[in-house]
Amino acid sequence: AAVQNALQTLLPQIRAEIREEFRTSSRPSDAGGNPLPVTIHMWLEHFNKQKPHSFEKATAPVDAENWISHME
Repeated sequence: AAVQNALQTLLPQIRAEIREEFRTSSRPSDAGGNPLPVTIHMWLEHFNKQKPHSFEKATAPVDAENWISHME
């Protein structure tokens, strides 16, 4: 429950940071110079390049907090 609450609290900020990163990063553009829309595949490729630690379960809330801190 603590992990889920922490994630729900952080998700809006994480989403905003991801959107800003994609908005300001160099991306392929169309013939008019407009950036192509970000797809889930592009996002996943970018995310996986970060080599994130995996998280499956935790026996202590501090483990979840440490994982969340690493992801930030």
